[in-house]
Amino acid sequence: MKKILGMVFFLTVLAGMAGCGQKNTANTTEQTDTQTEKTLEEHFFSAEQDEQNYNVMEEYSEDEEYPELAAFLTEYYQIPEEECKETRYYYNYTDLNEDGTDEIVAVTIGDTTSDNRGDAALILRPGENGQFEVLGAFSQIHTPVMISEDMENDWHTIIFPIYGGGQESGFISAVYREETGYELDEESFVREEPKVSGDRILSDNLINDMDTDNYLTIAPRDTESQN
Repeated sequence: MKKILGMVFFLTVLAGMAGCGQKNTANTTEQTDTQTEKTLEEHFFSAEQDEQNYNVMEEYSEDEEYPELAAFLTEYYQIPEEECKETRYYYNYTDLNEDGTDEIVAVTIGDTTSDNRGDAALILRPGENGQFEVLGAFSQIHTPVMISEDMENDWHTIIFPIYGGGQESGFISAVYREETGYELDEESFVREEPKVSGDRILSDNLINDMDTDNYLTIAPRDTESQN
């Protein structure tokens, strides 16, 4: 009788152990599923937060002729007279140091100012009598130009796309220095567009502008070629 009771007790213990194993397995599976769901939720929440954290405003260039600016660009770049009717310029106003007064970012596209790596850009402070102070001068850049919310030395960082002519494609930042004005920070080069908030200016489609004859030139074009 003891043997039978012992066997029953042994079988009961085995059954109990088997039940515990199944319960532990179920608990482990449930914990794994819960952890996976939590990880996915955190991933999607993080991606959603990234999207919400970056706010970019697109801005097209000014469409009003600016004769004083055109004259300054002609003199600054020494553009030959015969090129002036074919040399395009794009500009936007933007307050780069938050002092309540707009600076100008101007890009000039033509035989004198452009090559297969890009075009010329100037950061200007308008003065009196059609004069401009040059705060930064760049070559071989592209548009659109990003005016980042990030600031250095109390001036907004400017981000230019660069590509073409066999160079590595990417983005490079210009930062303001008290002694020299805006200069490219070579160490800032990245292949992917930086995830920053700000204003993306000069966002015009340059190819479409050519096709639709919708652009400004250093010297006014003939009436029949204008819109």
